[in-house]
Amino acid sequence: MKRIFFLLIAANGALSAIAQAPDANSQSDTAKHHRRYYKPDNQLGRWVIDLNALGGPMTQSLTTANTYGNYTNGISGNNTGNLTFKNGMSYGGDAQIGYFFGSKAHWGIGTGIMYLNQTGDADLDAFHVQYQSTDNAGNTFRQVITADNPITEKITVTNINIPLLLKYKIRFSKRFGFTADAGLLFNVQMKNAYNTNASFDYEAIYQFTNPPNGLPTLYDNGATPNVNDYLITKSNYLAHTDNPNGLNAYFQSQNAKGYNVGLGMMPSSNNKGNVSYATGTVGFMFQPSINYFLSDWCALNIGGYFIFQPFNNTVQQGYRLTDKVGGYSSVLNSVSSGTSETYGGNLGVRFFFGRKQAPPVITFTDESAPSGCGICDGSITLYGLPAGRNVSVSYDVNGNTHSMYSGMVANDGTVKINNLCAGYYSNIAARVGKGTAMGSTVLLTDPVIKITSVTSTNPTANGKCDGTIVLHGLNSGSTDSVNYYMDGGMQPAFGAAVAKDNTLTIPALCGGKYTGIVVSANNCKANAPTDATLVTPPPPPPPPSPAVKRESEIDPSTPILFDFAKSTIHESSYDILEEAVLELNDNKDAYLVIDGHTDDIGSASANKVLSYKRAQAVKDYLKEMGINEKRLITVGHGDEAPIAPNSTEEGRAKNRRAIMTIKHSKD
Repeated sequence: MKRIFFLLIAANGALSAIAQAPDANSQSDTAKHHRRYYKPDNQLGRWVIDLNALGGPMTQSLTTANTYGNYTNGISGNNTGNLTFKNGMSYGGDAQIGYFFGSKAHWGIGTGIMYLNQTGDADLDAFHVQYQSTDNAGNTFRQVITADNPITEKITVTNINIPLLLKYKIRFSKRFGFTADAGLLFNVQMKNAYNTNASFDYEAIYQFTNPPNGLPTLYDNGATPNVNDYLITKSNYLAHTDNPNGLNAYFQSQNAKGYNVGLGMMPSSNNKGNVSYATGTVGFMFQPSINYFLSDWCALNIGGYFIFQPFNNTVQQGYRLTDKVGGYSSVLNSVSSGTSETYGGNLGVRFFFGRKQAPPVITFTDESAPSGCGICDGSITLYGLPAGRNVSVSYDVNGNTHSMYSGMVANDGTVKINNLCAGYYSNIAARVGKGTAMGSTVLLTDPVIKITSVTSTNPTANGKCDGTIVLHGLNSGSTDSVNYYMDGGMQPAFGAAVAKDNTLTIPALCGGKYTGIVVSANNCKANAPTDATLVTPPPPPPPPSPAVKRESEIDPSTPILFDFAKSTIHESSYDILEEAVLELNDNKDAYLVIDGHTDDIGSASANKVLSYKRAQAVKDYLKEMGINEKRLITVGHGDEAPIAPNSTEEGRAKNRRAIMTIKHSKD
């Protein structure tokens, strides 16, 4: 749980650091041009009301008193059980009122009321005691009590606290802010309502001093009861009878005689009730949230919380969980102290009130330089003024008083003064009502003209003047003039508008060396960082001689013959295959169809397979010679297409063949 607590602190600390607004008056802050106006914390209401809904898991660590001594003359081996708390959940909320102080109004204090409804299971395991007891007749005996199962009490806690908190907040945009509350919780009530499923076996052992009369009785505290003891126990009954179904009836009859015995007995009273822990303990609460501002008067809180609460309790004097059939006292009555940890999410709303009319403030000043030398289209924008109010702005330019600007503050709290030339603007004062806000000094400068690089394209042919020189880095939209020399001779000035990609292109240039390139815009000039040389391309080379067609006496379509029932290529066919390789290499768009054939000896299906193997043997050889298999197509015809009669050995030899046919993709 400590890890979760420290994780909450680290995570929300990081959020707070990330969320810090940049210095409003910093002229080096490039992001200030894009920030929307919003009222800072010190212009919001100093008083806040927070209403939060809380929910999440809960854990309790319980310390119980040693109640072993409450069982008279207990026998070694007694176990009063180990009490744990499981399945804890917590739901509720708090209502706080707070006040923020200081010039920036980031820190404050708050108090209110917190109500939590908490649920969980208190489990007591392995309860078993044996001790000296006295029955209604005054007889002393050994009482044996065993819980049939782990004892579970369903707990519902009513937890009421008064928080005293240190509060922090910062608004870092028009819609978002961060807040964190941390402080003490003074517990007013921690009331536990319980309901149990407990059931017990009550057994008894009597030892008589004068048997068989049986009076008086003594307490047998031996590890093993005396052989003459009267045992009203499950083990004794089952050892002397083979009728286990009569066990409950036996114990009920003994109970009717006045013995404190019974099996599976549930509490007849006190199986549900209330246990209140001592109040007045002090806990701790940490509650960070992100704020979403619906307006300057209201914001939503979305975040988490962590609550740590110790508590103490006064254990009942002589507490026993149970000592008589049907009797029961809650396991919570054995708790002497404990701690409770609750963590989860919170969703709430914050209302601001008590705001007073703040004097006008210029939160920062933004400027836009003139677009070109000698052009008066610069501007100064003042941020943070009250929206919708009339405003008059006075200022000096280069030490001289300028005419006053009058207008109305825009809905985003800005005033923009347009049509300004380059110069030093000082003593900027905006008057709204009876208040005056001072702005920062602003320097508007003409934009710098700079040629960052020079590229060129050569003329396309000898004698043509269609080359270009491109000047990069100029101010888009400006109409500039370019002066330059070609091969030492002054050329007429070229004028054009700078393109959107900040380039200016000089067209229709012949081959030659271009030097002294200077761009002028009003009173500003820029020299090109490098010269440019345009080279006329040489005349094109003569066309290549037509290729001489290779002649060959070998026809690749000559049949490749095979022995009877074989698919092995004869060495005599290698020249035919090599010729096919050469022709395929000469004609890259060509491909080869390989048809395999057999004579008519054998079954048609066997001849079909053999003919395909012969075609495949040719394909495999060509692949080894470097021909891509995608250019090789194999077909097996079996004995279906003889070229000679199969009635003679000579004719059958001619039919055992593979034929290669070169084709082109356009065929």
